[in-house]
Amino acid sequence: MAFADKLRALRLENNMTQEYVAKRMNMARSTIAGYETKNRQPSHEKLAAFANLFHVSIDYLLNDESTQITLSESRELSDDTQDLLTRYRRLSAHSKKDLLRQLHLLELRDEEHEQRLPTP
Repeated sequence: MAFADKLRALRLENNMTQEYVAKRMNMARSTIAGYETKNRQPSHEKLAAFANLFHVSIDYLLNDESTQITLSESRELSDDTQDLLTRYRRLSAHSKKDLLRQLHLLELRDEEHEQRLPTP
């Protein structure tokens, strides 16, 4: 699969519009459209940014024979889990760190709650 096809597939898999990706990448929507129609090729810096945005390697983006298995391809995930993964992928790196800290706090709270429950 060529870069153009992978870019489009990743964008759709993550429920992102060309406008959304363009805004996150600080470029015009027409540039994203050009990448997806094989009329344009991104610079190395843009490839790195795409890899970061979609949480894949640059090798995956460039290698025509490379395949990727993603959690969203699993049929075992509920709609809520799919939604959570999609929304997580859209967050900035800073927001992802904040979210992980919040999750850790919630886990600690749950552990404390479970320890206070009487055992049967």
